[in-house]
Amino acid sequence: MKRFLLLLCTLLCLCGCDPDERLAKERQMTLVYLAGNNNLSDNAVSDYNDIKAGWLPTTRGSDKVLLVYHHYLLRDEKTYEVIDKTPVLVRLSKDRKGNVVEDIIQTYPEETNSADPQTLATVLADAEMAWPSAHHSIVLWSHGSGFLPPGYYRNPQERAQEDPVFTEADPYAFMVKAGDDAIKSFAEDNGKEMDLLDLRKVLSRFHYDFIAFDCCLMGNIELAYELRNICDYLLFSPTEILTDGFPYEMMMQAIFNQPTETALRNIAQSYMAHYRAYTDEMYQSATISLVSTAGLPALASACQTVFHNHQDQILMIDRSRVQQYFRGDKHWYYDIDDLVKQVADDNEYRAFNRALNQAVIYRDATEYFFKDTDPYGMVHYDIKFEHYSGLSIYIPRPEYTVLNNYYKTLAWNQATGLVQ
Repeated sequence: MKRFLLLLCTLLCLCGCDPDERLAKERQMTLVYLAGNNNLSDNAVSDYNDIKAGWLPTTRGSDKVLLVYHHYLLRDEKTYEVIDKTPVLVRLSKDRKGNVVEDIIQTYPEETNSADPQTLATVLADAEMAWPSAHHSIVLWSHGSGFLPPGYYRNPQERAQEDPVFTEADPYAFMVKAGDDAIKSFAEDNGKEMDLLDLRKVLSRFHYDFIAFDCCLMGNIELAYELRNICDYLLFSPTEILTDGFPYEMMMQAIFNQPTETALRNIAQSYMAHYRAYTDEMYQSATISLVSTAGLPALASACQTVFHNHQDQILMIDRSRVQQYFRGDKHWYYDIDDLVKQVADDNEYRAFNRALNQAVIYRDATEYFFKDTDPYGMVHYDIKFEHYSGLSIYIPRPEYTVLNNYYKTLAWNQATGLVQ
């Protein structure tokens, strides 16, 4: 009799539950946010086509949903000039015959600015309304400059006396998702930039299985700590990223068919293999890091001890002896492990290193970032990786008043006291 009553109750619960609600609890949705209305527009189109060329969820299935926000570029067949760049939110899938299906979920006004936090918020809301999901993940694609406040990368307006100043144009700007147009924390669209704090507020609408940044210079502890409570994993690069970007042809199969950590490790390995396979040594330039956000509070605690005990040493450190992750005079990104190792005592460093390895669970780097040989046979490196922990950090200087005041608003500084 008890078994019968239990079965009856189960059936009644199932009958009273909306099938769409049950499916939403199981649904996995990944959004690729291609903020490419800038000088990377052709690269955005190329990566969008790479996504379509790879594995896609089935059209009939609704437990796995892939959505892409991008500026649909319609070009004149003769002049190749863009005559329409309407932003759209598209569901990508494959039908029974293996044909790619592009269902437009939402169309936005042409003047929509992808670097406006409200645009990202609207896209997230539209995606959730169309496909309510329990499991979210997002790939953010554009320019990037990490934790810096809007506009600071291009025009910091303040320099320390010893800062080098490079007046020559960057000869490799066309190869990376940075260069002179990288003036923002995330995204760029007609001069507008998205501040890291605004990005965090918008993304806080959901909790994500992972957030991946296909943008330059996003692999810093400041950004990671700011986003620690809204995702389980972060995939990003502490250096610039070449315009090839992520390995999109294989990414979706991994994301939708493997456990999250396994999928992200495989994506990171494919990413590095792609750049190491180049026969041109110049393109053998890449870094990648996978962070488990569960390990970030312990890392902050370990760093707080070091920063409190060695504040004067940090301010006086010779930054030229700390592993850099930047090129030119963009001197806001240094290796966190190399910094701490040079100022901490043995016990402090051991505690820090344990915490770092629990947070950064996968890291890899090529031997260098941009290698060139001059006419005299001398080899030059923009960055030579003698030390690679997978996370960059800002080394403060009192002269940087604007940056230091902004830095104090970041959760990382509030937890560690790096900038006093």
